[in-house]
Amino acid sequence: MLFSFFLFPSKGNRQSTMSLGMAATPVRHGSSLPAPLRLNIASAPLPCPCPSTSRQLQTCAAAVSVAVAGISRRLLLRQSRSARQQTKNVARGAFDVDTWRSGFCEVEDPEDGYYLIEGVEGIPEDLRGTYFRNGPGKFKVGDITVGHELDGDGMILAISFNDDGQVLVRHRLIQTQGVLRDKQTGELYQPGMYGTKPAGGLTLDPRRLFPKNTANAGVVYWQDRLMALWPYGKPWLIDPAVLGTILGSEDDGTSDLGSVLERETFYGETPKVCGNDGCLSNIGQLPSALGTTVRLVELSPTGWTPRYEVPRMVKIPGYTHLADFAVTKTWLVLARPPLTADSLAATLGKPYTEVLQYDPAGSAELVFATRKKTAPEEITVAVDNLVCVEFANAVESEDGRVVLDMVAADRWDVGKAPENGKPRWEVEDPSSRPRQQLMRYEVDLKSNAWTKKVICSRHLGGTSVNPSFNGKKHKFIFAGISHDANQVGPWGGIAKIDADSGDMDTWTAGPQEFLSQPLFVPRKHSEVEDDGYLITVVSNGATKPSEVVVLDAKAVSNGPISRFALNSALPHGTRSCWAEGISYTPEEMKRKMTLLRMFCRKANEWNSTEARFNTIAANPFFQKQGVKMR
Repeated sequence: MLFSFFLFPSKGNRQSTMSLGMAATPVRHGSSLPAPLRLNIASAPLPCPCPSTSRQLQTCAAAVSVAVAGISRRLLLRQSRSARQQTKNVARGAFDVDTWRSGFCEVEDPEDGYYLIEGVEGIPEDLRGTYFRNGPGKFKVGDITVGHELDGDGMILAISFNDDGQVLVRHRLIQTQGVLRDKQTGELYQPGMYGTKPAGGLTLDPRRLFPKNTANAGVVYWQDRLMALWPYGKPWLIDPAVLGTILGSEDDGTSDLGSVLERETFYGETPKVCGNDGCLSNIGQLPSALGTTVRLVELSPTGWTPRYEVPRMVKIPGYTHLADFAVTKTWLVLARPPLTADSLAATLGKPYTEVLQYDPAGSAELVFATRKKTAPEEITVAVDNLVCVEFANAVESEDGRVVLDMVAADRWDVGKAPENGKPRWEVEDPSSRPRQQLMRYEVDLKSNAWTKKVICSRHLGGTSVNPSFNGKKHKFIFAGISHDANQVGPWGGIAKIDADSGDMDTWTAGPQEFLSQPLFVPRKHSEVEDDGYLITVVSNGATKPSEVVVLDAKAVSNGPISRFALNSALPHGTRSCWAEGISYTPEEMKRKMTLLRMFCRKANEWNSTEARFNTIAANPFFQKQGVKMR
């Protein structure tokens, strides 16, 4: 999961371009490929709320036999990493790095919980609904700042487009168990997935062993429910109107979605609605001593009932991490990157960011598992050293071929909190991050042969397609791109890419503007693939207040058809989603906010008496305690 931002031009600094993407000649590879070069280690599972002692005992034996393996490769990677770190504080060229850094900011909730913007010009009459965005919104606890942006606590932003140019805005931190605990005690109890160290609690406090569920990685609206997502935990239910955190069935307040999610089944950050059958599909992954278990969780299009009573399960040998997945009419597609695992780090309970390392000489694998009820053996195809960051889309043909359009990086590097205690964004040169480009892999599942080509070589990410074309034949992909065609950096514009020819229609921004994922919203009742709008939020480091921008997806290079400022500067975001037709009147918001404040007062009364607890106790801190919402 890579943290990415986008840029958008100010009214006085617009650049409109039409450019041609690179479409390289396909290189064909036979089916007799060498086996992937990697170290398959029996290593401990990723820390979870209910760790298994037996699994940890199993991995201790494995650690003894393989702990010294791969030392030369790690030394080589360390030297390469050290060389990249020496490029910090160099000139960034097309973007202003200081204003980008200012986007890692905190913001207070609106005084009334929401506010209205009246008379916004240019909003299309058929754009009616709510744009939801998730991302880190709290980076400090007391005097302690998290070391990595993705260790910040999640914040939901909601922007509803009402009639007559009225916009309803609200934003609120997701009230996770960790947020409440940190607020009550003023200390950072749990470590972060990306290297932030705990700075509170007792040495033997069990909470120090498991990464904090920050709920900051994804968001999805499905069947009248809004969920905030984190890849190694269950989802948080969020009230779509006032953004209160609705307490679910689990002790920490997360939800098992009505018993759909089993005890050790997580719910990833990149759910997708398949355009073929209308099911909401998502995966949960759990690395373990016996391999990485992936469960495909699918909800039927008519409600919250699972498509199959028993979720489809895929076992991948060894400890790994999957950044994303794709679905076609028949297949669930996974991309295993070329990584090696440090079994000693896994045995000690380290998160995947410390267990796994990139193997530049290794091979990746594409895994195809059927979505049908009857489950034949998975098909695994060894490819090159592919590092798949995200899938844009996938489509299958009747002759057994599958086309995969994906964002691929030139190396695997999720980034870690610096050892010097400073936040990563304050010391990192963002232009040193892995370069990402849009690739197409075409796989023949009958022969295991495959081809690949570059669709677009420009640094990009945050892709989206027309949701009704997910898993079906598509032509257009929308993405955030860097300012400069030859430079890696925060997203500096938006591109509409022809996936067949590589042609791009782009709109780039000035050096002090940074945006979230450009989300495609289809025009209601239209079947034309690119008939719709692109919505994004601009973090403007010069003027401070963030802005909302709407583009016509058919003419990206024409620039915004609507642009308006919010009341405050908001932090950068991760992923977003759209809820068609969902909006609220001021009267409805007043009533709902009154109810939320009542729940919050009651929760504070109960929780204030339990600021600390016995570290040996079985019950987690800040349980549901009968409160519906917080």
